[in-house]
Amino acid sequence: MGSLTQDMTRLRGEITGLRDSRQDLMGHMARQTRQMKGAVAGMREGFRKAHGKMANRTRAEQAKFVSDMRADVSGLLSGFDKVHKEKAAETKRALGRFVSNVETEVSGMLGDFHKAQSEMAIKTKKLNARFVSDMAGDVGRMLNGFRSARSAMGKSTEAERKQFTSNLKTEVAGIRQVVADDIAGARIAWRGLSPEARKAKEETERRAKQQAELRARAEAELKTRAEAERRATTQSELSAKEEAAREKHEPASALGKKKEKK
Repeated sequence: MGSLTQDMTRLRGEITGLRDSRQDLMGHMARQTRQMKGAVAGMREGFRKAHGKMANRTRAEQAKFVSDMRADVSGLLSGFDKVHKEKAAETKRALGRFVSNVETEVSGMLGDFHKAQSEMAIKTKKLNARFVSDMAGDVGRMLNGFRSARSAMGKSTEAERKQFTSNLKTEVAGIRQVVADDIAGARIAWRGLSPEARKAKEETERRAKQQAELRARAEAELKTRAEAERRATTQSELSAKEEAAREKHEPASALGKKKEKK
């Protein structure tokens, strides 16, 4: 066998080997692409589910907050009406007794009765004015507490949505960069592994490894931030509920003290 035949035989074997290697590489790239598409689709589905759950939870919490506020305000108004009716009935009975006594003892005591009636009217007016002023202050403080709690809850929810969107953009950008680097490496491998191509491949692999590390670090930070935000939200809700309960208890205590004074 001549040297030309040997060279042609060797060349054909190398061509066949390269063709098989290229086919294996294409099949491997196709499998990786399918796997990556499935992973990205699963991640997007998880994002949609998490966003939907967050939206449902926020709506439910807001509806409960409004319902509780309506119940508290309705109870306060009922209490105000009850106290007003009782005071009106008590004043009416007192005036009836006073008029009956005036009619039976009018002779010789008319001047003293007028004086006593004037003093009682002034004292009752002052007490009524003080009662209305104190009640208006209590209701104002309670409403301010409700507004503060609702505002804090709205700001916390808005901050959570912004943080979630920012983290999602960062992670998707990292995934897109990894896919782009992988495609660039595949193109270099298809063209041939020259010294420059080997250097490009090594650089691509290094970048892919670096991007994978950055993505893992970003996911860990995202989980840590999500846990911290969840704890902060829970603490804010508990504080708002305690404040509302305290504001609700203080008007009731003040009202009881006023009744005892009267």
